[in-house]
Amino acid sequence: MFNLKLRKLNASNSTNKELKNLLNNNKLKSGDGIWTLNQTDGFGQRGSAWKAQANKHLALSFFYKFENLNPKWIFSINSACSLAVLETLSHFNVNRLSVKWPNDILAGNKKICGILAENQINELKIKSIVGIGINLYEKSFSNLPFATSLFIETYKSPLIDYFIKILSENIIIYLNKCNDASVKKLNKIFNKNLYLYKKQVKFERKGKIFDAKIIKVRMDGMLELKLKNGNLKTFQAKEIKLIF
Repeated sequence: MFNLKLRKLNASNSTNKELKNLLNNNKLKSGDGIWTLNQTDGFGQRGSAWKAQANKHLALSFFYKFENLNPKWIFSINSACSLAVLETLSHFNVNRLSVKWPNDILAGNKKICGILAENQINELKIKSIVGIGINLYEKSFSNLPFATSLFIETYKSPLIDYFIKILSENIIIYLNKCNDASVKKLNKIFNKNLYLYKKQVKFERKGKIFDAKIIKVRMDGMLELKLKNGNLKTFQAKEIKLIF
């Protein structure tokens, strides 16, 4: 049974890095987590930097040991956290939400949240540190045309403690579905919320642009595309990039 115990930090260079340090020093229990509105040196998929506005952006990370999840379904951790964020933002009346494979949450075509799951597998047991970064109170983004926030989308600024409460509840609900018996259903829900699902879009691979139709994200996290010649092909997250 997944449970979550969060504590607030006044500031952090990176909440994921803080938890890694605690884990390396055996000071972390499964379900422990931290959050702050002042993360100064965040990072995302492929090591990309994320400079957050102080007291505007929520950075939350937690650690968990998954003992009833086959490592081949490790992407379900990412799926569960994505759906938990979608559920939370929907609760606060953010519309047109979707998941951009593999780890971004969009409102319309603008990023409102990024998720980074860092996993270790040892003797078929999974240890995960999951970082969730959500744009909450920003009123604008200079030089970031494809970014948005809860405030921009709703013109509301919910109390942070209440937002954390709702988010925590949804994380618990969805992470408890990360087991071999539930991953198929979880994957189906994830695909229903996939950005540009069943649409013909452009991708970049090794500097070349190609058109393909998004078929689905498989349970192993691979993106399945239908190419112009009719062939189906799967890709890992680091292989291709969606072109807006």
